[in-house]
Amino acid sequence: MRRPARFRLRLPERRTLVLIVLLGLLALLTQWLLNLNEAGQRAPESKPRHEPDYTMENFVITAMDSAGKPAHRLQAPRMVHYADDGSSEFTRPDITLYQEDAAPWEVHAERGWMSQDHKRILLQDEVLIENPAAPASDVWHLKTRDLTLLPDEDYAETAAPVTITGRTSETRGVGMQVFIKEGRLKLLSKVRGRYETKKR
Repeated sequence: MRRPARFRLRLPERRTLVLIVLLGLLALLTQWLLNLNEAGQRAPESKPRHEPDYTMENFVITAMDSAGKPAHRLQAPRMVHYADDGSSEFTRPDITLYQEDAAPWEVHAERGWMSQDHKRILLQDEVLIENPAAPASDVWHLKTRDLTLLPDEDYAETAAPVTITGRTSETRGVGMQVFIKEGRLKLLSKVRGRYETKKR
């Protein structure tokens, strides 16, 4: 009876197989190192530059409330819009905040910035808030700097010094919160005032 043939790997064939495996591992290691080096040398993706994509001259933007009435209006001789963050910058902006049962408030500044969603406006350098269309006894002038305005919330604030001038009074303080719809403001510190009394 013939025995089944057995195949044995000869020594040279074993060496050849080991050499092929080692060469394969070496090729994989080389490719991995090349990929790693290429990733390290790849330049990081550059962020979009903060450059204007369009400008407007002598523009007016009016926002309406839910009833279709003007809520506030922004106008300026020049606006610059930036594509990277959607923000806008203004030269000498004038903002009108309309009130239902009172004269509108007007806000004037030297410079302004508005967020992409139009919910936050920074009024920079000298800022004047006034209501010139109110009855003479109710007219107020507020002078300050660097005011943050949230027009949809009828709210404004600043950490800068404030001077409030009425018909017969002048009040000074540092830091202010303005609740526009309520017709109320709060001076935060160093408050002092001067009031004129009627002569008999």
